[in-house]
Amino acid sequence: MATISANVTKKEADAIREYANACGETMSNLIRKCLISEAVFRNFYGDANDYNFGIEIPDCTSGEKESKIELDTHNRIRRILGLEEQIEI
Repeated sequence: MATISANVTKKEADAIREYANACGETMSNLIRKCLISEAVFRNFYGDANDYNFGIEIPDCTSGEKESKIELDTHNRIRRILGLEEQIEI
């Protein structure tokens, strides 16, 4: 298996790790899925391929609660990167 590397800052590595954890993925697997999905599928097929990824949401979660989980996850990552938090729309 080939290895690909990238130089990232400590904050970027922490942000990638946080997102990978939220998706239930390793950093390596998340990066692989993101790149393949973007390059080949552009997430068009959703769950129809092995390269799908996303924030894990517990079953039977309402749409409102799901939105809050996603917003909280993205804001946690934005804080790691020193970016302004997003507000609920």
